[in-house]
Amino acid sequence: MKTKFLSLTMITLMAGTILTSCGKTTKEDASAVKEDVTELNQDLLEGAKDTSVDTKEAVHADWKKFEASAKIAIENTDSQIKALRDKIAKADKAEKVKLTVKVDELEKKNAVQKEKLVKRGKEFTEDVKEMKDSAKEEENKFEREFNHDMDEMGTAIKDLFKDNVK
Repeated sequence: MKTKFLSLTMITLMAGTILTSCGKTTKEDASAVKEDVTELNQDLLEGAKDTSVDTKEAVHADWKKFEASAKIAIENTDSQIKALRDKIAKADKAEKVKLTVKVDELEKKNAVQKEKLVKRGKEFTEDVKEMKDSAKEEENKFEREFNHDMDEMGTAIKDLFKDNVK
């Protein structure tokens, strides 16, 4: 019985010693982990700021490229409309009336495109300043719509004389 009691006492003392020593290490490890987590959070915040700046710059550069090409397309359309007006001046009276109406419509569409581009440029500048998450998607959507409209106008200009003047 003494042996069992002595063994039980020894086991209890050893377990107590192990548990108390583990407690100190665990507390030290926990504080080290907290420090690591704090450092990682700071690194993540800095990385997010850097990414935001890079994204802003990339989106802004893309917009400038698109805006320049859109302005060139609008200017080309203007010059094509002027050339059409010269051709219309040489056509007979019946054709002049029809073609003038169609060219006037094209001019109005081109003016609308100019206004859309200016308006979107202002909106885009505001979006980039605020850096909305949807700024890039909105820019892509506008570019697709704008290019589609310009393509339609280009087709209309090309087709204007195909059917009417021989």
